[in-house]
Amino acid sequence: MRTITVVGASLAGLSTVRALRDQGFADRIVVVGDESHPPYDRPPLSKGFLDGSVPIAELALAAPGEDLDVDWRLGVRAEALRPGERTVLLADGSELRSDAVVIATGARARRLPGTAGIDAVHTLRTLDDAVRLRAAVATSGRRLVVVGGGFIGSEVAATASAIGHQVSLVEPEPVPLSRQFGVAVGGVLADVHREHGVQVLTGVGVAG
Repeated sequence: MRTITVVGASLAGLSTVRALRDQGFADRIVVVGDESHPPYDRPPLSKGFLDGSVPIAELALAAPGEDLDVDWRLGVRAEALRPGERTVLLADGSELRSDAVVIATGARARRLPGTAGIDAVHTLRTLDDAVRLRAAVATSGRRLVVVGGGFIGSEVAATASAIGHQVSLVEPEPVPLSRQFGVAVGGVLADVHREHGVQVLTGVGVAG
């Protein structure tokens, strides 16, 4: 029996598994993910899940009753890959030998220097991150500084402002989302933020 190991248990990993099954691969598939949660939808984390309008149950990416016959290895990090041996080394000391390995791990949130372990400083990448952030913004009237005016930062700023918080959005580029949409559209988006009470600070960085 052949084995394919997919490292990454988010949308890319799940899509890989579905594609393999759709194309007739009937042998063993192992999916490794460092989070303990089954694949879930990330975009609502900065919007509907954050303001409480989307319950956690609606984040699941698997269709009801969908059975892809997968060996899920959740809550364990893939530490290394031995390409010549087609072996993935896991943080719990186990090894997975495969006929093929798919790397679908995605990105990680970058923390500001010196902020590790500070409860009031949050990143937003995972469901656990979102649960902690949602608890922190559950009571309105707090002051929030959002560092980064990309998609996630802009969405968090807009959501937090709508909940009733005083929000400052810090973006080192001239306008938010300028790399994605250009300066003209980014300027319009900055104005929309300001109209909704968000203080937009552009052209400045954060040292720590």
